Amino acid sequence: MFRSKLAAEKLGHDNVVRQCYRSSIWDETLYKAWSAIVCHLVPNVASMEARLKQFAVILDADEVLLFEKATFLVIAQAQIVQHDDIHRFEKVSNIIKQFKLSCSKLGSQFECMCVRNSKFAAFIDSFTCNTFIMVVLSDATVCKSLP
Repeated sequence: MFRSKLAAEKLGHDNVVRQCYRSSIWDETLYKAWSAIVCHLVPNVASMEARLKQFAVILDADEVLLFEKATFLVIAQAQIVQHDDIHRFEKVSNIIKQFKLSCSKLGSQFECMCVRNSKFAAFIDSFTCNTFIMVVLSDATVCKSLP
């Protein structure tokens, strides 16, 4: 059914090529579809990703991600070290959204976070008025020096 709908909708009556995403509200496919749509709407994603990569190299980071502030959809990312978990963006987004919800129930706002274990440290902080940035480092000791 999806394929027949896709074929019918891919080229509309106005000859505009459309991109279709197979998604469900029950899994991470909806997140991926919305992220792809956001990336199409944001100008200069390639330029942002090139600059994020430079930033990651300067910091000796494994990965740097730029999230949209309200939805926590990934806008741009630079990956220096390959990761096995292809669903990590969706997982991080869901964790942060749940944490933001918990904060708002307590009358607080989410501003920043540092998470670490023996294998990595991840920092999430406000970057612009519309974005958060996340920096992931293999050196878990970095977070220890922060207040």
